[in-house]
Amino acid sequence: GVFCVVHRGIQGKKCGTIIVKAEELNNCRESVMMQFCGTKLDKKDFFGKSDPFLIFYRSNEDGTFTICHKTEVVKNTLNPVWQAFKIPMRALCNGDYDRTIKVDVYDWDRDGSHDFIGEFSTSYKELSMGQSQFNVYEVVNPKKKEKKKNYKNSGTVTLLSFLLDIEVTFLDYIKGG
Repeated sequence: GVFCVVHRGIQGKKCGTIIVKAEELNNCRESVMMQFCGTKLDKKDFFGKSDPFLIFYRSNEDGTFTICHKTEVVKNTLNPVWQAFKIPMRALCNGDYDRTIKVDVYDWDRDGSHDFIGEFSTSYKELSMGQSQFNVYEVVNPKKKEKKKNYKNSGTVTLLSFLLDIEVTFLDYIKGG
C-alpha cells in the first residue's frame, strides 16, 4: 500500500509530502511443504549430465521478483528428485493465491556460472491442487524458443506433493484458537 507522511514545519505550515511505498508482508502463519521432480531436463554439460537446482521467485506488486527459495543441487542427473521443503506462505505469495510464482531451473557449475536450463510460472492456487496433470510444468528457455522452430521445451518439472501447514502459536492456544 501507499501511505503519505505530511511534514509540518514552522508554525504548522505544510512543507511537503513524502510518499513511502512499501509492501506489507502478511502475518499469516501458514507454511507450505512442497516437493518437485524434473524429467528429461536439458543436458548443459559437455560431459555427462546436468546438476540441476530450482530457484523460486515471488512476484511483487510492482512487477519485480524476489527470490524466496533455492533447492539443493541434485548431482549428475536429468531426472532429479529434489527434497521436500517448507516455506512460509507470506514468503511464497504474501497471501495472494493468484500471484505469479516464477521458477528458474539451473545447471549448477562449480565456478558459480550456473547455466540457465529454463523457467516456468505457477501460482499458489495452481500448486494447491497438489499432484495432478495441472502441476506438470514445461521448462522453457525463451532464447531457444526464438531460435529453434521445433523447440518444445527443455524438460518438465512436476509437483510431487503439496501440504499446507498452519502453525499454531502458544498464544493462539491459550486463547482457545
